[in-house]
Amino acid sequence: MERATEFIEARPPLSKETSMRLLPCLVVASLVACSPGTRTITPDDVVARGDCPAVMGAGTPHTMNVTANETWTAAGSPHVVSSLRVEATLTLEPCAVVVLKKGAVITVGNSGAGPAGKVVAGGTFDGVKLEPVVFRAETAGERWASLFVQETGSLDFSYTALSSGGSKDASSSNATIEARGTQMKPLQKKLGMKYVVIRDSGSQGITLRGYSAFTDASEKLFISGSGAEPEADARFFTGFPLDIQPGGVGTIPRDSVLTGNRRDAIYIRSVVRLDVDETFPNRGVPYVFNGAFLMYDLGMSTPTLTIEPGVTLKFEKNTGGSLGMTLGNKASMAPVRLVARGTATAPIVFTSAEATPAAGDWGGLYLANGPADGNALEYATIEYAGGTSGARGFGCGPMANVGGLLLIDWRPNDAFVKNCTFKHLIGAGIVSGWNSDQAGPDLSASNTFSSIADVPMEGRCNVTKWAPAAGVGSCAMRPVCVN
Repeated sequence: MERATEFIEARPPLSKETSMRLLPCLVVASLVACSPGTRTITPDDVVARGDCPAVMGAGTPHTMNVTANETWTAAGSPHVVSSLRVEATLTLEPCAVVVLKKGAVITVGNSGAGPAGKVVAGGTFDGVKLEPVVFRAETAGERWASLFVQETGSLDFSYTALSSGGSKDASSSNATIEARGTQMKPLQKKLGMKYVVIRDSGSQGITLRGYSAFTDASEKLFISGSGAEPEADARFFTGFPLDIQPGGVGTIPRDSVLTGNRRDAIYIRSVVRLDVDETFPNRGVPYVFNGAFLMYDLGMSTPTLTIEPGVTLKFEKNTGGSLGMTLGNKASMAPVRLVARGTATAPIVFTSAEATPAAGDWGGLYLANGPADGNALEYATIEYAGGTSGARGFGCGPMANVGGLLLIDWRPNDAFVKNCTFKHLIGAGIVSGWNSDQAGPDLSASNTFSSIADVPMEGRCNVTKWAPAAGVGSCAMRPVCVN
């Protein structure tokens, strides 16, 4: 202690610049105690096992289901797995290595009312020392199947790497991690992910089904190399980092990096009907829809669909371009609120998923019922829509109600569509498909329209005119356009 005091007293005073470089330091009784500087780590560091010692020996084989709580230690690594089911809490220590044989599946929990299971992969990083958990294939060039998280299962992963999973021959959905829920609200937030790295999946990186979702605390998910194997069936695309059935979309971890895959997009699977709030967050890659998106609640709540600035949504083409986004239900009068506020520098884009897009590729935004107030569609581009909608005769535009934005049988109170671009469409930019003797709202004032093609023998409008309150039959002629 005395020597330390003497040293500090004898040294020349530090410049302000030098003092800042040495921070953070704590001066106590003439002693200087400096904490080590924070280290920057990368996904490669996690895959390479960070500061963990080399794995030696044959390790520990696991052939029996986990039916009571147990821990797989770093010292017992590698933990060699063929296939098994986890029906208790399985904890993996920092530096533990799990080696999976070709085609192996670790099933977590059960469907229905079966016993619950949980896997806790507790990798750590204290700012200096990195001790991750690693899942990898037993043999280079071979591939294991998946961590299959069923209805009563969950994962809690931190500083964990999973590589060479997602075999296309798996009996599940061919993803390194697949989570399934009950398809009933509320969401089942069963995947806790903090700095998790998924590499070289044979098919998808992660799939979510049946209202399964990530936990609120999840962050920093790194997925690359998905689609390392050719598709088992060319009709069904793979190679996406995430393949999600709504409504877990809004829980995609913040600060994620989802590039370097065969298809750098988030695949949105069609769902029978979404009846909870949903958000499409900006995670740096587009969303691709493989089917119609249908949202409303028969319980007559008003769920909200939120789309963040900078998001691009692409819709695959179907017969007649009928796929699109349908919000609300005309028959039951169940409403859905749309809040899609882009900005001038980060607009929202609704477009075709075709390599060579054309007008009519998809069905557009079909608002079948919504609240009169609280909607927003701002700084958005809607293009290549105008496919078959199934609606006909609403408003006084072309008899076929097709276009970019369709308001069918309900009237908004305000001009909620602002600073939007409608182009490369069929029929109309906006279909004002309601009955009213009131003027407006004017949905054309701040928006731009271009390249809108005729409905054959029925014409076109930028914005169609609504019908008088007496009904569609009172339209004097067709089409009648606001502009």
